Amino acid sequence: MTVCTGCRLSQSTSERALSLLDSPYLVEEWGLPAAVVLVSGDGHYWIGLDYRTCGRHREPSVAWFDADDNSELALAPDFHSFIPGLTSAREFESARSEGSLD
Repeated sequence: MTVCTGCRLSQSTSERALSLLDSPYLVEEWGLPAAVVLVSGDGHYWIGLDYRTCGRHREPSVAWFDADDNSELALAPDFHSFIPGLTSAREFESARSEGSLD
């Protein structure tokens, strides 16, 4: 599975940029599961580290959350498995226009 990383949260605490530290606020604002750390998204959809099954001290799965229709999709069983599927927005758009997405 290929995942576009065009809109991701930063590790910065800058006033203008959302950061991983904003996850509790964003999770509540968009009605997402509480045990999720958001890493990318725009409000209508999110990619997050899902700690609901593993708890705080184990490795979370990675999931796609759609806040508009209250659905979710498992993307990877863990972050390590998720990384190889990442691509830049430019590469994603190119592959999509060529019809070569997985």
